[in-house]
Amino acid sequence: MFYSIIKFIIFLTIFSFIQVDSQGIAASPFLRDGRFGVYHYDVTAMKGRQVQYPIHPMILARRSLREMNGLPISKSTLMSLFEASRWAPSYYNVQSWRYVYAMRDSPYWDKFVNALVPANQKWARHASALIVVLSNKYQIHKGEKKLVETHTFDTGASWMLMALEGTARGLVVHPMSGYDKEKIARAIGLKSDDYKIEAMIAVGNRVRLISNEKITDRNPIDKFVSEGIFKEKVYQ
Repeated sequence: MFYSIIKFIIFLTIFSFIQVDSQGIAASPFLRDGRFGVYHYDVTAMKGRQVQYPIHPMILARRSLREMNGLPISKSTLMSLFEASRWAPSYYNVQSWRYVYAMRDSPYWDKFVNALVPANQKWARHASALIVVLSNKYQIHKGEKKLVETHTFDTGASWMLMALEGTARGLVVHPMSGYDKEKIARAIGLKSDDYKIEAMIAVGNRVRLISNEKITDRNPIDKFVSEGIFKEKVYQ
């Protein structure tokens, strides 16, 4: 009996604050999970997307938003994103990913912003932090330098964990390919060809809980999945 009461109290703690609409989806802009404090799901994004099969709500809620309010985030919050990123799988656990960041109040900030293309500068300058994502193309194995064929793939896995952690915290975590590689290499002091600049990321606080930005859809599964034999027409 005692344990049943405890379980009931825990249930109420987790779910008592969730308002559900007629469709069974939380009516508030964020569905919080009381077990884990800061984490929640963007219900607005979840309502605007249709899945073919059940998946975790955090995946469905991830969006590459642009609107940020320019307010700082704590360094510990940013480090939590890197903490998430380090737990990605990789080839023989080589962990090829590398990150270089600039907080908006740091002397590195302007160089990072200026390395972006003008279209990205307009909105990314309101971020709390900008991050350069790199991968190490090689590993030293038994004294020999060897190419890591999966360095880009593994770094992508690391970045996605960062994105999901930021999404769960209600942050904007937006990847960018629009930047000048030579400028960013100079900005971070990169001189070795052993590393590939993969992307830049803008991290910041949302302007509002409910964003007016477009909720993007994805291709149906049969557009990119086939059984047994690769079917090129499926991917067109």
